[in-house]
Amino acid sequence: MTEKKLIEYIEEEYGVKFDNPFEDDEAKVFRHKGNRKWFGILMKVSLQKLGKKESEVVDILDVKTDPLIREPMLRKKGVYVAYHMNKVHWLTIVLKEIADDDLKFLLDLSFDLTKEKRSLK
Repeated sequence: MTEKKLIEYIEEEYGVKFDNPFEDDEAKVFRHKGNRKWFGILMKVSLQKLGKKESEVVDILDVKTDPLIREPMLRKKGVYVAYHMNKVHWLTIVLKEIADDDLKFLLDLSFDLTKEKRSLK
């Protein structure tokens, strides 16, 4: 999936637009409207920052994950240990490497894990 298609998908699926919280940075942050928690951050990074030999700059998306599925997801193509975020609770996805279904699954999970919790009171 391309950066443009991902942004369109997130706007359509979750009804949110990205913001740029860091000055002089291209990072695009996707947040919940209510609690303002991040469920994704879209950035451009060198593959070397993900432990690869290539220096190509690629589009990545960091998403929150459940630690129980972290290891199985890391075996999938395009999924890496988080860059720039907590290594236990976040994953990095290289957009051009991952299957769209896997990307959407991880994005849905991240959205659910970061949404406002409802009280049982």
